[in-house]
Amino acid sequence: MINGWSIPAIAFAVVSQAAAAIWWASDTNTKVERNTTAIEQVVENEKEIAIVQVQQQVIVDDIKEMKSTDKEMRDMINRIYEIMRSWEE
Repeated sequence: MINGWSIPAIAFAVVSQAAAAIWWASDTNTKVERNTTAIEQVVENEKEIAIVQVQQQVIVDDIKEMKSTDKEMRDMINRIYEIMRSWEE
């Protein structure tokens, strides 16, 4: 036989457990949202890093081209100088 305190005690236990479950679920949801935000930031950072890497490669290629052009110009100037020196002789 159930005395007069059993039903309120069971109801209180059920309500307490439900409240604890809701609190735990809301905390878990907050953690998931934070993790989702962090993951989204990582993905955005990876995109930006990829863009910077491409830009860096373009700069390296431009520098190589400039060095090549610079060498060609120096060779041309040296040829002009040699021609001018030959005129003086």
